[in-house]
Amino acid sequence: MSTRQTNCSEKLSHKRPAKVDRFWIGATYYPEHWDEKTRAKDPELMVDAGFNIVRMAEFAWTMMEPQEGNFDFSFFDSEIERLGRHGIRTMLCTPTAAPPVWLTRMHPEMLRVNENGVRMSHGSRQHACPSNPLFRAFSKKISSAMAEHFSGNSNVVGWQTDNEFNCHFNECHCEACQNAFRDFLRAKYAGDIAELNRRWGNVFWSLSYSDFAEIETPHQMKPAYVNPSHQLDYYRFINHSITAFQHDQVEILRRAGGKKWFITHNGCFNHIDYRGDFSKDLDFLGYDVYPMFNNRPDWRASSQAFALDMTRALAGNFMVPEHQSGPGGQPPYFHNNPLPGEARAMTWKSISRGVDSLLYFRWRTCRFGAEEYWCGIIDHDNVPRRRFKEISSVGNEIKKLGSKILGTSVSIDCAVAGGDMEAQDADSTYLLGLPTIFQAGANVHSVLLKRKFAVGAVHPEDDLSGLKLYFIPHWSFFKKEWVKKLESFVENGGTLVIGARSGSRDENNHVVADLLPGCLKELAGVSVVEYGKLNPDSGVRLELDFGGSSATAEHWYEALELEKGSRPYAVWRGLRHLDGQCAISLRNLGKGKVFYVGTYFTYNFADLFLPGISSEAGLEPVLGGIPEPIEVTVRKDSKRKLYFIVNNINEDCVLPSAPAGTDLLTGKKIAEGQSLKLEPFGCALVESTAS
Repeated sequence: MSTRQTNCSEKLSHKRPAKVDRFWIGATYYPEHWDEKTRAKDPELMVDAGFNIVRMAEFAWTMMEPQEGNFDFSFFDSEIERLGRHGIRTMLCTPTAAPPVWLTRMHPEMLRVNENGVRMSHGSRQHACPSNPLFRAFSKKISSAMAEHFSGNSNVVGWQTDNEFNCHFNECHCEACQNAFRDFLRAKYAGDIAELNRRWGNVFWSLSYSDFAEIETPHQMKPAYVNPSHQLDYYRFINHSITAFQHDQVEILRRAGGKKWFITHNGCFNHIDYRGDFSKDLDFLGYDVYPMFNNRPDWRASSQAFALDMTRALAGNFMVPEHQSGPGGQPPYFHNNPLPGEARAMTWKSISRGVDSLLYFRWRTCRFGAEEYWCGIIDHDNVPRRRFKEISSVGNEIKKLGSKILGTSVSIDCAVAGGDMEAQDADSTYLLGLPTIFQAGANVHSVLLKRKFAVGAVHPEDDLSGLKLYFIPHWSFFKKEWVKKLESFVENGGTLVIGARSGSRDENNHVVADLLPGCLKELAGVSVVEYGKLNPDSGVRLELDFGGSSATAEHWYEALELEKGSRPYAVWRGLRHLDGQCAISLRNLGKGKVFYVGTYFTYNFADLFLPGISSEAGLEPVLGGIPEPIEVTVRKDSKRKLYFIVNNINEDCVLPSAPAGTDLLTGKKIAEGQSLKLEPFGCALVESTAS
């Protein structure tokens, strides 16, 4: 598949601002859910809230095409015009996440099939298969009809493709997928079935194929474990299928709208390569932010920060088409209700970590359907209350300050590796009961955040300049071409930390023949000569001895043989045959250092290990003396810095020494070292021109 690269054609980087001409602030709007009387005051209320945009129509296919080929956009014409008279623009969505019943009854072969062979049915959403040629054709028809109809409407400023690809259902095993998967493999292996057999290792279990037509999508545990190479290629196929499906729509929208429309999508979900053609087809990526999925207030702030940083690692600054405004609920769960001020704090936190436009979900809480307790800005009874007042305060702050935020990038000096679909998918095919690379990365990120360092997430092929410390947390799948950039990073003064099992698998998802850490072995200056799982209740307790302090190893151990001038940084204690063997190695290279860590980054281990490593790397907190509840993040351009200061708890908290500048939220001048009191979930945004 070839994709036409558009406004996002430059190399994707975590440092890249989103290409928007203003900071869009608004809400997802479903006027079709409400009668005219109920929505009569909506435009005026949106103006009061400081909004300049709404998102509409992502689930309105039936309204716009009630019968095949019978298009009727009059309802949305009217709503777009009514909002436009008040200065509120519209981002439309292609409605392909919810195809109408007339279509699925006419062509039931379009419906997805799960791995148990059960065909999906009409009655919810995402029930049609993006690999099905007929569904792709009908999707193009509705997208073309919408694009052509709205091409002359100056109130339509952008589009979202579909809605949350791979959210509820990311696999399909229908006949169309079987055929498309075979075509994908024929193209990848140039029609050479022997090459596929070799690269999948199909000599194992007599799995060899004589023809691509014999291959099916993998079905885990039916009856036993599947070939991990087969599974990884299937995940690659899912990405290929979704990317092609989206590309159909992007081409249509570009033809109709040219450069006057921005195009985005709201992610991020499994088996989509957001650093690949999927995002290169877009002007910028979108990400839906729902921090309240984490029920623990003490972890919510760090989990939100990590998710935002991992999203920025994909394609740079991004839009949020859906941001939590109240508790979310569906039949099996209901979130905690954000406390007074918490939604505002979550919003400014999102902006601090790379958001360049934001829409809340949703404008008004629905009274029917599968999301009737997914609470929006306005309650079921249409009365604006606490949430409306709070969101309005934020909306008007952003309306005033958005132009100062745009064009800036998040400033970081330490990061965890993130943003690679294949690394995550390969890891998931053979976990061995270990934490995922995402979980391990979250542990490291959380500890660095707690210690008030300027932490983010960066892909290994991205720009590593400006980083002092970079973690690769157990990326078993690692590409050889990434190593050279890591070498340069270290030689130029960076500190690199490589976690256990990194480099153990190749691009075919095979275990490498070389001693671990595989392609990273020479850079690390170490070989893994023994490894093992530390299973619970095994009776084995291993300690890492740092020569004065110790830490307990969990999940995994590796015994290391030193090479290339490396030296021990910690040794093993607790098993007779391992006692005294190297557990963590340190190699000086150029101006920098490489650590190889022969165990897993649990939160407890990271908390013990990171103080010494951060000191070795020369890391310093963003500001001195930041109390535990306060989070400080910096966005900057060539002339100024913006300090986003957020109190994450429901109590007053004081920042003892604030940066000099102006608090843009209050207009107050702040002297260097002046204390700053923050109310519960309070925020400050200090603009500083100091270097």
